[in-house]
Amino acid sequence: MKSTVDARASREAPLSSVIDVADALERLGDDHELLREIVQIYIEDAPGIIERIHSAVKAEDAPGVQHSAHSLKGLASSLSAHEVVGAAARLEHIGTSRNLAEAYSALEEVDQRVEELNAAIREFLKRR
Repeated sequence: MKSTVDARASREAPLSSVIDVADALERLGDDHELLREIVQIYIEDAPGIIERIHSAVKAEDAPGVQHSAHSLKGLASSLSAHEVVGAAARLEHIGTSRNLAEAYSALEEVDQRVEELNAAIREFLKRR
């Protein structure tokens, strides 16, 4: 279990360690407004995706885990949020394999990485 200091540090992760803004902008033709729109899409869509992932893990619904994790992976990829992409990919693989023995630990990692991404997005929006 992480200490309060560790948890606070993860919530305060610097933007550049969570979102590769330069990479995202390069893929978007240096279109800052388009990146802001993608951030808005993330803000609107991510909570529902996370909820579906939790429901699928709880229900031991392997196809649901796979599909929802894949959706999160794609959304995070559009932001160049590599840590979330990796955590979602691990959970997606677990769903694809139909062996959910590690689903809860993978879900904890997804939740932690998403929390870091959410903090980074708040920081990104303050800067822009």
